[in-house]
Amino acid sequence: MAPLQPPFEAAALRARVCELWQRTGDPALGDLAADRVPSQVAAAASEQARADWTSTSLMLAYQRTADPAVFALLYEHNRDTFLVAIQQGLRRTWLRVDPQDVLQEVFLNIYRYPHRFDGGKVDAFRNWGHRIVRNTLLRALKGQSRYARMLTIDEELQQSEDLHTRRPDRAASEAEDELALDHAYLLYLHVYLANFERLSPSERRVLTLVEVDGLPYRDVARALGVRPENLKMIVFRSRQRIYRGMARQFAQSERDGAAQARRAGGRQRAADARGGDLGAAEA
Repeated sequence: MAPLQPPFEAAALRARVCELWQRTGDPALGDLAADRVPSQVAAAASEQARADWTSTSLMLAYQRTADPAVFALLYEHNRDTFLVAIQQGLRRTWLRVDPQDVLQEVFLNIYRYPHRFDGGKVDAFRNWGHRIVRNTLLRALKGQSRYARMLTIDEELQQSEDLHTRRPDRAASEAEDELALDHAYLLYLHVYLANFERLSPSERRVLTLVEVDGLPYRDVARALGVRPENLKMIVFRSRQRIYRGMARQFAQSERDGAAQARRAGGRQRAADARGGDLGAAEA
């Protein structure tokens, strides 16, 4: 049987996988880099099977190594698929939910809870990831406290037309914005995870049950033996601790950046002054 071809940008994907494997030594990345295709993927002989194998292998590698570059490639490989699923879930509602916000929350949960992933099957990441998409989207819709209603056919056609008639300058601008957003988002994930790890084990467990598993407050409260009101306060305070810690870190980064800019400006002014003195001496 002829070897399967990756779904898109095979050469670029292979190069990045090889680089990650050389850096981490993870066996899942080694199989990807060497194109050692599992028998079930070879039997399926489909782009979907290849994409599933790639995603599950990347997730297993991230689970074992916690390497941010592995997570970045996992994010890029699945971002569009998850975004389409989110947009389809929102298509027939009037609720004002930003698909990009939901997408970021989905990958935030994946980033924080890799230990909850079971990679026993080739399509494990696709199934696990879409469960997280569904739960995250449901929470976002409930948070709006509005009733969904069906869009009219004309509105759906108008949406479709708008999506396919973007001006070239707008498309280029949006591509640049998305690249900047990707870098900023990975930084956000690192800072969030660092502050999440500072919570107590019980606080981390509560947030996992509520935000990742999507369990109702009453079920979590019953499982932990606390009152729902107390559970909500635990969730609120845990989130506040994370957000305050993140705010402190970002503020410190801004101060460090400003100080570095001042030092660079001082060095430049000193260099200009020396250059001016030298020019006067030569004259």
